[in-house]
Amino acid sequence: MKMVLTYIRNAARSAWNDKLYSTFYILGMAVAFTLIILLLTTAKLVRSDARPFVNAENEIRLGAWFTDKNGDEIDGIETQDIERFVLALPGAAGYSISNTEETLVFANGRVRMASVGFVSSSHFEINEFDFVSGRPFTEDAIPQAVITKSFADRSFPGDPLGKKMTIQETEYTVVGVVQDFSFLQNPFEKVVIWVSDRYNKFMPSYGECYSINILFDKKVPVNEMQENLKHALTQYYQAKGIDVDIRKDDVLTLQEAKFKYVGGNMFNYGAVAILLLLILIPALNIMTLSSAKVYASATEVAIKRALGATKWQAFGQIISENVLLSLIGYVLALIFVRPVISLIDRLLYTSRNAVSVLSGISLDFSVSAVTLILALLFALVSGGIPAYRIANKNIAAELKGRDL
Repeated sequence: MKMVLTYIRNAARSAWNDKLYSTFYILGMAVAFTLIILLLTTAKLVRSDARPFVNAENEIRLGAWFTDKNGDEIDGIETQDIERFVLALPGAAGYSISNTEETLVFANGRVRMASVGFVSSSHFEINEFDFVSGRPFTEDAIPQAVITKSFADRSFPGDPLGKKMTIQETEYTVVGVVQDFSFLQNPFEKVVIWVSDRYNKFMPSYGECYSINILFDKKVPVNEMQENLKHALTQYYQAKGIDVDIRKDDVLTLQEAKFKYVGGNMFNYGAVAILLLLILIPALNIMTLSSAKVYASATEVAIKRALGATKWQAFGQIISENVLLSLIGYVLALIFVRPVISLIDRLLYTSRNAVSVLSGISLDFSVSAVTLILALLFALVSGGIPAYRIANKNIAAELKGRDL
């Protein structure tokens, strides 16, 4: 422990004496680690069942239209047939319906466009929305609305519960506010307001059709869910005299759909490539600077070794400065990441009528832990090589001021 404290004191003293190098190192690391945290967080959202869409592995969304064998578009399951269709589907554990309209919303004396989801109340049963305040709406109640926190903050400063808004000439009362989420979690769910489907006037689309979100029992394998759905859809349309063409993309799970939305396997390859670049490019730059700094102190290291310090003690003293600066850069990245997310969100997403890519993204312990490991590896990569070479340098040659 005493040796560790000695390393820390020496590293802090060295960093303070060379402020320009230390500032460049820390800021470079803070930028790199901030981008790494954003990349890892995005990858986790795409690859995991994060709230509110915790059933992404066993939920399938049927669109509002399909194609027949001739390639012509046909309507989806008719509204009056949906319940009977789902109840007859093997393995189905529940469902909800949804229709999204980009429509005018009159709220708090202002008019704005917003993405409104007309859904059944079961939408809040098959998905675990994080309610900041209030509750979901019920089918048998007066017109009620659930809104995202960002929309609530923009439209109703203070407590939004009980406030009124008008959509498609119907007045709704706000009964719930949910935490924002990223549409990377569900590319089909981009709305900021949810209201009951029973009040839907289908304006401005005028297309009276709903998508169906079907929840399957977790014990049902994915391929079985999809085969059951393809068979049920084929039977449904055959009864109507339509030869339907059900494709793989028509019965993707939510997890498969969002993975495809970001590019599929190309997303995996791209994420790995970007991660390597974010580590290697700064590491090479810092390694060059570290080499110059370390070689400048080669004589000091040689004197310490001549006085009895071992190679590993010399190595530890040199590398400790890189570790210290990397950890400071890591801490700054943790501090900066939330403001950076907000800034990017404001720059890239100005309409505010639907959820954005970065809505609701927050720092996660596992992402922080992985980034910390990468920070330590970065310190070893960027500073370890020059430190090892100096620690193993010939003492006599260095003290004589020449190489043997």
